[in-house]
Amino acid sequence: MESEALVEVRNCTMVFPGVTALDNVDFTLLAGQCHGLVGENGAGKSTLSKCIIGDYRMTAGKLFIQGKHIHIPSYSVRKSHEMGIAIVHQEFQLMGDLSGLENIFIGRYEKKGPLIDWKQLQARGEELLSYLQCDVDLKVKVKHLRTAEKQIIQLAKAMLDNPKVLILDELTAVLQEEGIQNIFRIINLLKERGIGIIYISHRLDEIFQCCDRYTVLCDGKFINSGDVKDINKQQLVKMIIGRELKNVYPPKNQVFGETLLEVRHLCAPKAFSDVSLEVKAGQVVGISGLLGAGKTELIHAIYGNHPIVSGEVLVRGKAVHLKSPRHAIRAGLGVVPDERRILGLNMLYSIKDNTILASMGKFRKWKVFQDHGKEAKAAFDINKRLNLRYYSLWQLVSKLSGGNQQKVVLAKWMLRDCDIFLLDEPTRGIDIGAKFEIYALINELAKAGKAVILVSPELEEIIGLSNKVYILYEGKVMDVVEGEHITQEVIIHDLLGVKEI
Repeated sequence: MESEALVEVRNCTMVFPGVTALDNVDFTLLAGQCHGLVGENGAGKSTLSKCIIGDYRMTAGKLFIQGKHIHIPSYSVRKSHEMGIAIVHQEFQLMGDLSGLENIFIGRYEKKGPLIDWKQLQARGEELLSYLQCDVDLKVKVKHLRTAEKQIIQLAKAMLDNPKVLILDELTAVLQEEGIQNIFRIINLLKERGIGIIYISHRLDEIFQCCDRYTVLCDGKFINSGDVKDINKQQLVKMIIGRELKNVYPPKNQVFGETLLEVRHLCAPKAFSDVSLEVKAGQVVGISGLLGAGKTELIHAIYGNHPIVSGEVLVRGKAVHLKSPRHAIRAGLGVVPDERRILGLNMLYSIKDNTILASMGKFRKWKVFQDHGKEAKAAFDINKRLNLRYYSLWQLVSKLSGGNQQKVVLAKWMLRDCDIFLLDEPTRGIDIGAKFEIYALINELAKAGKAVILVSPELEEIIGLSNKVYILYEGKVMDVVEGEHITQEVIIHDLLGVKEI
């Protein structure tokens, strides 16, 4: 017996000024099915999901929700919500100073007379968590919750009205392995209850772990669709990027120069302690650790953006007092943060303005006025080198796909010509093709004599790119491995705090 089609898109075309985001795309989601939507950054995945939820009104094509033909000109997010469609975004749509309970019911508080009935809301909130088989303290402010718990709050909010269709857009991009496995458990739970799930992800291994079907988009065009069990990862990669991907990681640079960055006995409260490391010119140093090991805090401390109580940082052998990112930038450091939309970019600025933001002093006329012509040329040249996909330098960076936003962050520091690059999960939320470009770029920086520190939760990246790896365990350096000793077995032992005898 065939499942009911919850969503059916026929010949969907979505045209924006100067670009066709979707071109004659078909898509079908069945009840009780998890359907993976994959493709490179800019392929049209998020655009298609926004057409389905009514955030965009498709230029041409037909949309059916539970068999009902939708009148596109009057379709909206509110109507899609009323028809049982909900979405959970990769970026948190939460208010940090409110509790989990307040975030779930914000704008929809139940009242008892003129007052909010908090007892009733608490009961409903606990009922939602019970439905998802999760345990989160709803009274705690969201800013104090772990990342995985914040995602559960977003899921609970999406499930408030018992949706029939749930769109998960890069939900696991910010999660560690334990949180990812919990999401898979919830997906299976929802499938058993007849809910259809559209699963958007760049982590192709996840498609094979939790999806029943897949649909591939490329440059806004439909490429293929079918059952996941009928293909393998290599075939899926070829469909996504149009070619077989061999030698994912370029050969490591082995020519090193002087020590550009050295950290001695650095300590920060409740983050890390007694951390020492060094990075030479031309060297890629990886930092690996489980959630809470202090990786991100260490990067920000080196960059002058996290308080330390002792220890020192040396650049080219000289001690520097990096009390703020401004001092770090002047010392030749640049950072690609894990939260690019919050910490790496100004989403209200254009591509051009974000690119030149750290290098404005280079484009002064008579040391007073900005030479906007030279700024534009420099921004154009560096973004062309990075193969950025855009239609105008004055386009808002918020309109770019995640992978292209990350390229703008990298372009900013390359234009600044930093000597030391601090890369905190630089491939988070990026497709396999764009990842290859980032890997090649990291290798290019090393060959140019730059020092690179790479933080990544993916062991393959750490192993494939690093000349040396520091493993953090509960805020301390558990081990340092180099060359042929950089193996998955060694790193996993250290991550778990188990030293081989």
